[in-house]
Order: sequence, then structure tokens, then C-alpha cells
Amino acid sequence: MNKKILSFFLIAFCFLTQISYGQLEEKRTKVEITVKDGNKTITVPVRTATVSFTRSSAPKDAADQSETRNYYLTVDFEKQDTNLLRAFATSKKGLDGQITMVDTYGKLPSRKFEFKGGKLDSLSDQLASEYTSSYFSIYCNLLIIDGITIE
Repeated sequence: MNKKILSFFLIAFCFLTQISYGQLEEKRTKVEITVKDGNKTITVPVRTATVSFTRSSAPKDAADQSETRNYYLTVDFEKQDTNLLRAFATSKKGLDGQITMVDTYGKLPSRKFEFKGGKLDSLSDQLASEYTSSYFSIYCNLLIIDGITIE
């Protein structure tokens, strides 16, 4: 009987330590958005970020034969940051900034997504009893991914 109880506790201990190790593993990357608002720099932690680029060769106007380029960033925050929201809401010309991803263990390469003239395209706040979430959709004039300018 004692061997069964000891075996049960040993298996439970191994299982629980694996769960807690897996939870630590999830936070190994640090993602942040940083924008420059006049003399002030605002840095906010990010849960997820998505970068999108589309190029349309169909002109809006028959006389205009230039390509349309669309650069979008979608950023998901655990909670709304009012300083960042205020910066985007009051900016007329758009904000310059960057989204960075850093592996806190130093094993994966860092990533950097720079944007120029970023403006808030849409905003979504989700409020629930267990959690909150805020999404920004940002369009910009120029996108630089890991030092490569997307044209």
C-alpha cells in the first residue's frame, strides 16, 4: 500500500513540475511596441503582433497607374494603455515606432518591425470577468522588417 501511495505522489510531482516548467517556457519571448510621441517615448508590452503587407497593381483611378501599397500592423495587448491610445488618437501625421521581439533565453534571434507614419485604423476592446484584451489595427506609410525596407 505504501509503495502505491509513494508511486502516486512521485508521478503527481513529476506531472506538476512539467506543467509549471511548460508555463515558464511560454513567457520566454518578450514582445513590445515603442512609439515616439514628440519628446516622449512610449513602450508597452504586447501579447501578439501581426504584420501584413499587400501590393495592389490595380489603380484606383484609370489615369493613375501607380501601385497601391498597404502596410498593416495588428497588435494585441493584455490591457489597454491609455498613453499609447492618446498618442495615436491625437497624432495628425502618424507616429514612428517599432515592434520588437526578444528571446529572454538568448537562443532565438531578435526581431524588429519598424514603421513610419503609423495611424490607428481600428480599435477593439474586449472586457470579460476573467480577462481583458485590446486590439489596435495600425496602417503606416513604410515598413522595415529586420532592417529590410518593404517596397
